[in-house]
Amino acid sequence: MESVSIRHALSRGAFHAVLGATFATALLLWPRLLVLAALATATVGFLIFEAARLRVPSLRRWFSALFAPLLRKEEEDKLTGSSYFLIGCLLTAVTFPKDIACLAILFLSFGDPTATVVGIWKGRKKLWGRSVEGDIACLIACILVGTLVAIILENPTLIVAIVGAIFATLFQALPLRLNDNLTIPLGSATAMMLASTLQSCLYH
Repeated sequence: MESVSIRHALSRGAFHAVLGATFATALLLWPRLLVLAALATATVGFLIFEAARLRVPSLRRWFSALFAPLLRKEEEDKLTGSSYFLIGCLLTAVTFPKDIACLAILFLSFGDPTATVVGIWKGRKKLWGRSVEGDIACLIACILVGTLVAIILENPTLIVAIVGAIFATLFQALPLRLNDNLTIPLGSATAMMLASTLQSCLYH
């Protein structure tokens, strides 16, 4: 049973990682308005489909059968995590500068799935309903992603990226009412904005 759960988490995590990395790369390479328009269209379109799926039993059964490797049981009769993922990415991309938005989206795309996989695989100790091992794995993944982005792009700085990684992990771990597909990118991006502003004030 555990191996099935891990395979499911890996499939779901890989899908979100590819999706998020695509959004982040597009934000960096293509015109911002074009990317935001495409992301908004995809988000609204998927939400409309979700609404139809939840109201039409045959469509719901078809969707559940087709995307079984990516769905959690409870998502069969409510919004999927992908809906929240798209909304979180869109709000982050609209609200924050592209460099910070890209990194926050990458934290969500790689940190959260890593926490889930490690939590299922090796999770033993619990804190706030989440595994401590998963939280640590999330932090490591986010720091690695943040360091890589800071070295390649040189913006945000390494210090700002590490602050973002810490807050991404915190928002992943906290037992908040809001879905963590929203809190991780928005929370970490806000923390990076504040850290970047503080850093600018200190060095200028």
